[in-house]
Amino acid sequence: MARRLPKILMVSIFCLAANAVFSQPIIVPGKTARHNLQIDTRGNHLSGMMIARPTAAGPRVLATSYFGPTIFDFTLAPDSLKVNSCVEPMRRPKVLALLERDLRVILVDRNRAKLKKQTPGLELRKSGHGFSKSVFSIIYNAEGNIDQVLIKHPWIRLRMTLEELKNDSKD
Repeated sequence: MARRLPKILMVSIFCLAANAVFSQPIIVPGKTARHNLQIDTRGNHLSGMMIARPTAAGPRVLATSYFGPTIFDFTLAPDSLKVNSCVEPMRRPKVLALLERDLRVILVDRNRAKLKKQTPGLELRKSGHGFSKSVFSIIYNAEGNIDQVLIKHPWIRLRMTLEELKNDSKD
């Protein structure tokens, strides 16, 4: 028993340290987050860039293709979703509700999704059930910063991938 106690203590300390390192949000207050965005569903592929920035009304999220047209532009108010613009196929109420829930999990409160597994480089979360089931895989780099977010909706065969864009300028 005495030999096992240090191992248990070390594992507990490691888990506490992992939770402290991996709790930062994707949007840092006062900074704009830029990510490559890929959306795959039923053989269709859409790629572009997602920009999220904090505003007084809540995070504003803009997704645009690399050729310029805006895919969607949302403002996540604390109790509602304001649709500034959105392409026609995504204007359905169920699609908007699904996107709102996913964006709230990754941008506002990660605890809206239940933690399933956490390791030093990976965090798996799940929310919803049935057709609204979402699986979030948050991948961290060696420094403990978020590198990639994968969102899967297995029942509707939708997969979204967000990869951080590296800033080459010296801001």
